[in-house]
Amino acid sequence: MPKIPTFAARGRPTAEVGSLKSNIKLDPKSSMAASLLPAAQAIEEYYIKQRDNNEKLEAKKKFYEMKAESDKIQASQKNQADEFTAVNIYNQEFGQYRKQQTSQIKNKRVKQKLELLLDSDQPENVYKIKAASFEASEQQNISMYNTEQNTLSAEYSLLKDSRLKNLTKQKRIESAKEFENTQLMGKPWLDKEIQTINTDSAIFDADVAIANSDYNKAKEILLTAKNVDAEEMQKRIITIEKQKEEYDATGYGIKEILEGRNPLIGATIKGTTDKKILEGTDAVLFNQAATAKLDEERTFAFVDEKFAKTGLLSPMYEELIQAGFSAGSATTFDNAADIPPVLIQAVKAAEIADKLGRLNVYTTDDEETFFRNVIISKKILGMNDYQAIKSAKEFQTNYNKAVFNGTTKQRNKTLENIETAFTTDPWFFQGANTLVTNIGEVKMYANKLFDMYIVNNINPKEVQNLVVENLKKDLQIVDDYAYMKRDIDSFKSIGGLDMVKPVKEYIIKNNMLDEDPKQFFLRSNGGGAFEIRRILDLATVFDKDNKPMIYYAKDLYAINKEREIEGKLYLKKEAQQSQEKKIKAKEEFAISGFDITGS
Repeated sequence: MPKIPTFAARGRPTAEVGSLKSNIKLDPKSSMAASLLPAAQAIEEYYIKQRDNNEKLEAKKKFYEMKAESDKIQASQKNQADEFTAVNIYNQEFGQYRKQQTSQIKNKRVKQKLELLLDSDQPENVYKIKAASFEASEQQNISMYNTEQNTLSAEYSLLKDSRLKNLTKQKRIESAKEFENTQLMGKPWLDKEIQTINTDSAIFDADVAIANSDYNKAKEILLTAKNVDAEEMQKRIITIEKQKEEYDATGYGIKEILEGRNPLIGATIKGTTDKKILEGTDAVLFNQAATAKLDEERTFAFVDEKFAKTGLLSPMYEELIQAGFSAGSATTFDNAADIPPVLIQAVKAAEIADKLGRLNVYTTDDEETFFRNVIISKKILGMNDYQAIKSAKEFQTNYNKAVFNGTTKQRNKTLENIETAFTTDPWFFQGANTLVTNIGEVKMYANKLFDMYIVNNINPKEVQNLVVENLKKDLQIVDDYAYMKRDIDSFKSIGGLDMVKPVKEYIIKNNMLDEDPKQFFLRSNGGGAFEIRRILDLATVFDKDNKPMIYYAKDLYAINKEREIEGKLYLKKEAQQSQEKKIKAKEEFAISGFDITGS
């Protein structure tokens, strides 16, 4: 095939015009181009500025994104007490993160701007880390110091030997000195801290003495303590004096009860409360019973006997029975495990109280019905606690059925026998030689007892004997009136059961017009309240000023004292009149010569 020849250029490209050169030059300022040049420059400057702003915005956006991560790393080191460790960890973790993030940026100008922002932020980050480390270190030192002080303080509280206690207190002081030296707290802080240590130690020693009821020793400890907070000591001394006053006042009240006197009537005992006296007496008696190793029944008898002499009740037993009744009333029993422990304890206490003839005293009417049903079910029917309690809860339903089904004949016969015994046999009831006037109330109580036994499927003939037995145990005759024991115990606050009749007569004499005291009786309404009632009418009685004749225990106590004083003044007046008559008779004899006292 023939070869096609090629041409190889030997010259080079040029910008010159392929013609004749001209020396003529255009002046940009005087041509049409002159008008276009400024606009072109402005456009170029705008473009550059816009580009720069966008790059700055991009750099800042990335900076704050990375700053959030920086803050996280800083936060992770906030509890690092060693600032060098904290800074190194930050530099390492954030350095790696920074390198990784900046390597992904392709725009050199953006990357440069970001680096500048990160570099300018670095000193502040390091400062923050160091400040956090310092605070963490400070907190650790404080925590360690407090732990050391608390440990030594606890050790001090367990020691009995005074020498060892002083050594332990000195350790606390040395610990305070070391802390002050390392933390540069200053001498005023150290002086105050040592004063606090001495104050705490003195107060603790005083509290130990108070716990042992040695208030004089407690006061002496505080008064002789050195280098302590005087104001705090004075406050504590005032508190001790108040505690001592309360202790002495409460102790006096307890002593009165233990000696058979009721301190809750008459003049108020300053510095204590009735509740504290009663609870304090309980504590003393239960402690004595425990020391004597008495069983439950003997403990109840021992404690109750002390309270009964004053017409008071053991608050522990009273509250236990009330709590048991409340629990029994509010709870549904599907099995034995459902029975609250307090109810089991209350049943035991009620059984003991009933055995001693004191259930009627410690219970309200509803409480007595419930617990007596439990006792009947256990004692007579042989039920266990669960069965007896469940039966007692179902009493009202069973009661309605029993009444509906009828036992009228046996009930009427029982009530007739009781009425006959109470109205014809003066020796039927506890050797009383007078007949009761409130046979209606007695029969109502007997009827309630009868129904309760009948509901529990006890033979009616046996029921008659049980009702009479309960009447003998639960009733007491005072002023020809049959009182429930729960009521009669309240009258002991007057000064004794023999005071019921004279106090009643004194009240009627001074507050009513032309009324026979025999037609009235003094009744307890519960809760410390009493009132005068007519025998044949249970409506409220009003005095000559049309005020209801209702009184409280302290009122009756004051009335009885007034009656006694009035009686003494009367006897004194009679004695004076008798003496005056004798003197006058002697004078008349001296004048007449006749002895008018002779035959």
